[in-house]
Amino acid sequence: MALQHEQDLVAGATAFYRGDRVTTNVEFVQWANAEQSLSRYPELLGIGMAVMVPSWQLPSFEARARTDPVGTPSPDGRLHVVPAGDRPFYCLAVSGFSRAADSAALAGTDICAISPDILASRDTGTGVYLPVSTGAAPLLGIYVPIYRGDLIPTSVAVRRTTFRGWIAMVVLPNVLLDQARQGQPDMSVTFTYRHRTTDVSFRAGPSVVGGLSTAIDLHNGWTVSTQAPAASGSIAANGGALALLLAGIGVSVLLATLLWVLGSGRERALNLVRERTGELRHQALHDALTGLPNRALIMDRIDQLLARNRRHGTTGALLFVDLDEFKNVNDTLGHGAGDELLIAVATRLVATLRDTDTIGRMGGDEFVILVDGGQHQASPELVAERLLDVMRQPFNLDAANLPILVNASIGIATSDHDTAGDLLRNADVALYRAKAAGKNRYEVFLPEMHTQISRQVELEFDLRSALEGNQFRLVYQPIYNLDDLTLIGVEALLRWDHPDLGLVQPDEFIPLLEQSGQIREVGRWVLRQACDQMADWHARGNALDVSVNVSGRQLDSDHIVDHIREALQLSGLAPSSLIIEVTETALMRNAAATAARLEAVTALGVRIAVDDFGTGYSSLAYLQQFPVDCLKIDRAFTNAICTSPESRALISTLVQLGKDLGLDTLAEGVETPAQLDHLRSQNVSQAQGFLLGRPLEPHILETQVLDRQPVATAASDTGR
Repeated sequence: MALQHEQDLVAGATAFYRGDRVTTNVEFVQWANAEQSLSRYPELLGIGMAVMVPSWQLPSFEARARTDPVGTPSPDGRLHVVPAGDRPFYCLAVSGFSRAADSAALAGTDICAISPDILASRDTGTGVYLPVSTGAAPLLGIYVPIYRGDLIPTSVAVRRTTFRGWIAMVVLPNVLLDQARQGQPDMSVTFTYRHRTTDVSFRAGPSVVGGLSTAIDLHNGWTVSTQAPAASGSIAANGGALALLLAGIGVSVLLATLLWVLGSGRERALNLVRERTGELRHQALHDALTGLPNRALIMDRIDQLLARNRRHGTTGALLFVDLDEFKNVNDTLGHGAGDELLIAVATRLVATLRDTDTIGRMGGDEFVILVDGGQHQASPELVAERLLDVMRQPFNLDAANLPILVNASIGIATSDHDTAGDLLRNADVALYRAKAAGKNRYEVFLPEMHTQISRQVELEFDLRSALEGNQFRLVYQPIYNLDDLTLIGVEALLRWDHPDLGLVQPDEFIPLLEQSGQIREVGRWVLRQACDQMADWHARGNALDVSVNVSGRQLDSDHIVDHIREALQLSGLAPSSLIIEVTETALMRNAAATAARLEAVTALGVRIAVDDFGTGYSSLAYLQQFPVDCLKIDRAFTNAICTSPESRALISTLVQLGKDLGLDTLAEGVETPAQLDHLRSQNVSQAQGFLLGRPLEPHILETQVLDRQPVATAASDTGR
C-alpha cells in the first residue's frame, strides 16, 4: 500500500504528459507545486521525466537544457553527466522537481547508469521499482514508461519506436518503510533487491533477536521480510497465571486449555499467512483478468520447454496470437466490453488446446501458446489453423446488440533456439509478417525475415530522431490548369534523407510514421514548412496554391484544426491558398467525427481535396457529408485511360460528379501526351504528373518553373 501511494503521484505525472504534449520544465514544476508533492509525500526526493538521449545527440540536448534547465544550473553552465563516461546513450531528465536545495546534478544524472535494470521496462511496458546507487546510501527509484498515443503498444517493436521516456521518482526508502510499519512499533521490515550483481537492502524498525519472521518473494528481484518479537510462553512470567496454577488442578486444566487454544490460534495464523502468501504468488504470476499465466510465468515455462526439448531431442513451438483490430472494440463498445471479449477469447483458446500445451496472456490483446514436443506432437501449423477456425466463430457480448466477429493473426517459431527471448522474438517477427500480409492468418518464422524486419525496426527507431535531426525536407510537384496549362499550384511531398541509408522512399517510412503515431508531429511540421514556403513565394509575386497531405491518424484528433490554424497564423499565408488532401479511406475511418473536423478546417477558409478518389469505398451519399472542394483522380485510372474503356468511363463519371457537386477534378500521374489529350477530352480541370513536372526542390522550382513556367516531360515516378 505504501508503494501504491507512490504510484498515485506517478499516475498524476503521467496524466500531465497525456496527449504527447510537449512542455517546459517550468510548467512541470508548476504542476508539482500545485499537487503539493513535497508536503503530501514526505518520502519524496524528486520526480520528473527522463528520455533516452543517443550520444551523438548530447550536444543538442545540452543546448536545449540551457534554455529550459532542469534543477539548478551548474556554475559553468554545462551539462555534466553523472556518472561520467562515454556510453552509447544516456537517460537524462527533461523535466524535474527536487526537494534538494542544490539540484545542479539533477539534469545530468544518467538513470540508466545508476539503475541499469530500468531498460527492461521500456520493452515490457510495465513500471518497476529499483534501487538507485548514487555513491551514498542507496535510494529507491520508481520508473513508469510512457509512450506516444498514451496507450501501451501491444508489441515490443512498437513499444521501442513509440517510447517517449520514463516518469521517474526517487524516494527515501526508510521513510516509506516507516509508513508501512505504522501501528507495529516492534516489527522490523527489510526490503531486499537481488538481481545480477545488485544486492541492496532497505531496513526499518528495531533489531529483533529471535522472534517470528516471514519472507515473501515478489518474483521480480525483490523480497520483503518482516520480523517481530515472539510472545512469551512462560507461565512464571505472569504472576496471575502462577497464582491460578497454585490454586488447584482444575485451574491448571483451564490454563492448559487456554494455551492450547492460543497455540492452535497461532498455528491457524501461520497457515493464514502461508495461504495469503500463496495467493500473492499466484497473483504475481497470473493475469488478473483472464487467470492465465502472465508474462513472468510464461517466460519460465518457455525455459522449461526448451530444457525438455534439449533433454529429449524433441521440438516444440511457440505461437504468438494477437487479435486484429481489437482497439475498435474498446473504442466503439467500451473497455468493459473489451475485457469481456478478452475473457471469452481466453476461454475459447484454452478449450481448443491439449492439456500438455500452455497458454498465457502477455498483455493487451496478445496471447502466447506453447506447443510441447513429444511422441504425439501436434504440428504447430495445424494448431494455428484450429485456433483461427475457432476464432472465426462470432462472440456474444453483453454490450453488443449483435454477435461480433473477431479475427486473429498468429506468428509461429519452433524451439530450436538458445533462449526464451529468442523464441519469443522470432514468433513476434512472424506475427508482424502475418499482419503485414493481410491479418487473419498465420506465418512461420524464417531466418530471412530478420533482415526485412530488422530494417523496419531500424527505420522505426531512427524515425524518432529524424525530425529533431533536420532529416526531413519537402519537395513540390507542380499542378497545372488543363485549359491553358498555366501553373496554379504545387503539392508538398515529404522526403527523408537518412544519415546512413540515404534517401528512404515515402512508401517505406510514411506507414511507419502512421503506425507509431509520429505522423501527427511530422504532419504538423509539414504544414508549417509548406505554408512558410508558399508565403515566401507569394511575397515574390507567385500567387499559387499549396496542397498538403493529411493522414487518417491526424484526422483522429481535434489538434489537426489547431495545427492548420497555427501554420497559417505563423506564416501569414492566406487560408484560401492552402488545400488539405485527405484520402478517401481516411474519410471513412470515423465519418461523423471526420466531417466535423473538416467543417472546422473549412471554417478557417482552407479547401479540402479527396486524394486517390475512386480507390476507396465511399458512396455518393457519404461524399456529400464532407465539405469537399476537389476530387483527385487516382494515378491508376490515369495510367489506364488510353487502354481501358472502363477507366475512361470512370473518369467521365467522376468529372460529371464533380460538375454536379460543384467540385474541381484533378488527375494524378500524367506521364504521356496521349494521357493528357484524353484527360482534356474528358474535361478534367487540373493535372499533375511527370509529363508536366516532377517533384522539385524549392530553389529548383523557383528557377526552372516559377520564373518561366515551362511544361517539362520526364520519366515515370513510382513513389510519392
